[in-house]
Amino acid sequence: MTTTTMTAVPEWHDVDAQTFATIQASYQPAILRGFVRHWPSVRLGQGAPEDICNYLIACDSGAEVDALLAPAAEKGRLFYQNDMNGFNFARRKLPVSAVIEQLARYSQFAAPPSVAVQSALIDECLPRFAQENVLPLLDAAVRPRIWLGNTITTPAHFDESNNIACVVAGKRRFTLFPPEQVANLYIGPLDFAPTPTPISMVDFNAPDFERFPRFREALANALVADLAPGDALYIPTLWWHHVQSTGILNILVNYWWRTSSGASPFESLVSCMQNLRELPPEQRKAWAAMFAHYVFDGEVDPGAHIPEHKRGVLAKVRP
Repeated sequence: MTTTTMTAVPEWHDVDAQTFATIQASYQPAILRGFVRHWPSVRLGQGAPEDICNYLIACDSGAEVDALLAPAAEKGRLFYQNDMNGFNFARRKLPVSAVIEQLARYSQFAAPPSVAVQSALIDECLPRFAQENVLPLLDAAVRPRIWLGNTITTPAHFDESNNIACVVAGKRRFTLFPPEQVANLYIGPLDFAPTPTPISMVDFNAPDFERFPRFREALANALVADLAPGDALYIPTLWWHHVQSTGILNILVNYWWRTSSGASPFESLVSCMQNLRELPPEQRKAWAAMFAHYVFDGEVDPGAHIPEHKRGVLAKVRP
């Protein structure tokens, strides 16, 4: 996939809490250059692969994490099997040290299988790492997660939470799309995906424009971010992002946090689909007006004309 015509994600340097609040308010992705360059792990990650690997092994608590293994023929792309009855990788539970041993062994292969640890809670599997590599900008309750592997491509998907992704070792390319591009990304099943949320069915490295013609429009609205060790990327909730890492070793730490509590909006979407999609067109239109008034129109308070003590679910949510 060519990125020569894509717009680069805006870059920020020396980001502090006040600057980050400005970034969040924009609801746009942002590259935070050198954001975690002070981490001990990043300094080791810029040296020989053995340096950072030995550090991780020394930090390993022995707790098992989810480890993925995909055949070399898949070229690192985590996806479905051809019949879509399963996924093109196997899952195992292993400690981080065992995964590093796999990566070291496969680094000698001309065409290695793809290995990945994804979304493992660092305070459980690498507690010393969590203590020595801290991001004070976020609340201490936001628990960091580690992503570790070789050549891996995660198809475009979204997160229900805000996300800061920090590169510790290797290089990563993120290709991002605003939420309104959903119709042009050809999303797969909502309730069966290799990631926690649905993925784009388009192979970004070899897009089939006959099958997915609207993907050209998505590319015209794409942003690209290339990250090196010490860099981070802020991804607002619901922004689609395709993630590509290459080489024998890549390590990323990310932080997810939500700005609201309550039920998952994605689960609400699925529930609405199940209850509303089969209604006659005129009723769907009527419900669209109802949702617009009560949920999506931020300019009007639908309960302002009701005495405050009787607004019930229309009362403003308190922290």
